Amino acid sequence: MLRTASALLLAALLAAPSALAQSAPAALAQAIAATQAARVAYAFDLELASSRMDWRARFEPNANPRVRLVAPARESLSGGERRAFDKYAEDLEGVSWCASEFMGRVADVRLVREDETSATYSFQPTRESIRNPDSRRYAQHMRGEMILTKANSDITRVHIHAPRGFDAAPLVRVNHISLVIRCAPAPNGRRYASETVTEMRGTAFGQAFDERSVQRVSNLSAQ
Repeated sequence: MLRTASALLLAALLAAPSALAQSAPAALAQAIAATQAARVAYAFDLELASSRMDWRARFEPNANPRVRLVAPARESLSGGERRAFDKYAEDLEGVSWCASEFMGRVADVRLVREDETSATYSFQPTRESIRNPDSRRYAQHMRGEMILTKANSDITRVHIHAPRGFDAAPLVRVNHISLVIRCAPAPNGRRYASETVTEMRGTAFGQAFDERSVQRVSNLSAQ
């Protein structure tokens, strides 16, 4: 029960955050517009590693199924592991662009610091800014920060965290959660979430959990 509760919560919060509202800087709007105009349906390799899984898979937008498990062999997975992978594959829509259209829906965007090449902004995620329906109810507990380049406006890093612990569900308490997205240039020049590191600690049904997962996306190729 503990593993199931923490796994479901982690899966809900692992979805790339989406956010930024009318107070967003013009450079962010330019970054979103440029990314939307350059979108390509890429195939890619992905890795997802945690204490409970170590998957390597291939996403191909025109294949059926679109997500193929490369390792370990599907036959070696337990029934619960197969269901977890199938749910993950079902939810995977393709490349996660850092300056996606969702980054136009957060609130309270404020300049934190800047230098000659980039500016860092804090923001408040909103329910409307979060793609995953299961994690929208946690929006008010989270805070965010992003780094935006000044030349060729784009997002290079996003950090989402909860400043304080919160009750995620009955008998489930999250004491710490941090999600860091590092963005790398795709072949089209726009940045995508190449690495997502999620850390979460808390208690569920009277037992402590401490989860860390790392998702990496690489080898993008146009189909």
